Amino acid sequence: QVVRRLSRCHQIFRCLNTFVWMEAQLAIVFDTGDGKMETKVFTEQPLGLQFPSKVPMVINRIREGSQAERLDVRLGWAIQSVGGKPLNGKNYKQANDVLRESMVPLRIRTVVRKPPAQGSSVAQLETRLGSVGLDKVVPYLAGFGYMAQNARAWNESAQQPELRLLLDGHRRLQHGEDGAHTWYMIVGKIVASDSSPGQQWQVERRLSHMRAFMHDPVKAELAGEYDSYFESSHFAYKGGPRGTSARLVTWLAALAKAINVKAISPAVTASLMLFLEVPQQDEMKSQPA
Repeated sequence: QVVRRLSRCHQIFRCLNTFVWMEAQLAIVFDTGDGKMETKVFTEQPLGLQFPSKVPMVINRIREGSQAERLDVRLGWAIQSVGGKPLNGKNYKQANDVLRESMVPLRIRTVVRKPPAQGSSVAQLETRLGSVGLDKVVPYLAGFGYMAQNARAWNESAQQPELRLLLDGHRRLQHGEDGAHTWYMIVGKIVASDSSPGQQWQVERRLSHMRAFMHDPVKAELAGEYDSYFESSHFAYKGGPRGTSARLVTWLAALAKAINVKAISPAVTASLMLFLEVPQQDEMKSQPA
């Protein structure tokens, strides 16, 4: 009897385990335009689809490397139903809301930024990334959901997204004549202020990069107020001695908090976003998939 009970418990555990790990799925039915319907099942967001702000939602772009591309979704297909909910008779806002709400349970795919294949110096990275001109700060930040009045002032009445930064280890990479260097993996996430999915990404940077493009500009801007935001979160020492990762973990968390409370200007925030290679919102809110 004890053996029978243990066997029964084992079966229940297996069922529960299967249930817990069951991946969320979203079936989308497309009208292919030739009288046929195609059903594609998505398991991650963003889907990789773009369409104009009107109904029917006809696909006019498929993001490279996306699940839509892997599922062989085609340009010109029109979305007919999402998760069993027909879009016929709905206006664009209603159809868009159905799509956005249906995407919520899907896991968010992390965008992985690869370190540069050649050249790892601060100057080389600066050349590769470029810069955000002061006249481009407002539209650039809007691509992440941040609302600014200008390069120096935030829109205080607008609800901003929440930035999260953490460290996920490091590794040694060889870069030709540059030799081997330690690259730190920064994982970031922007949690949107509305129901749209946030962006999650991973980027690798050297300690010298983080000092030049993050620590130094932030400290220069905050000046005398720097310690009030980073008093117990000291940046890592040069050379990456023991304890560097622990220092970076707390410093990155403090930086994210300072940005979230709008202590950092839009101009410097834009530069930080560029340095971190934050992915823009998958599309504008009118093209959320």
